[in-house]
Amino acid sequence: MKNKILNNLPILFVTLLFIFGMTLVYNHAKANETQGYDLFGMTMPMMCGLPATVDQYIKEKGFTAINVSFGKEKADSEGEIVFAVTYYINDKRQTLAVAESPNDPYKCMIFHTFDMIMNKNLYLGKET
Repeated sequence: MKNKILNNLPILFVTLLFIFGMTLVYNHAKANETQGYDLFGMTMPMMCGLPATVDQYIKEKGFTAINVSFGKEKADSEGEIVFAVTYYINDKRQTLAVAESPNDPYKCMIFHTFDMIMNKNLYLGKET
């Protein structure tokens, strides 16, 4: 066993060096996407399911879609659409945001919040 490990040591070294190098390249590429901003990734609690299941949840909780917006590649307004987010509200002062992607078979509920306080200026036509 010891000889087997020693005989493969150069291969193990090169493999570890490759993995380390790819990690550096990946982290550098991710850093460039948000360069100039103090942004970082987080673990967000969200629930995903088949579209029919998420749609059933939306219907049973009494949500109504109020708008939809599109995420575009590299956060560029001219980029290709890579996902859509639909925002919902219900009469219990709850909100729900649902994201979906054309290449993903699932829909994800990004958040379901409670005790919404609406900016009254929005629906009174005043400046916000």
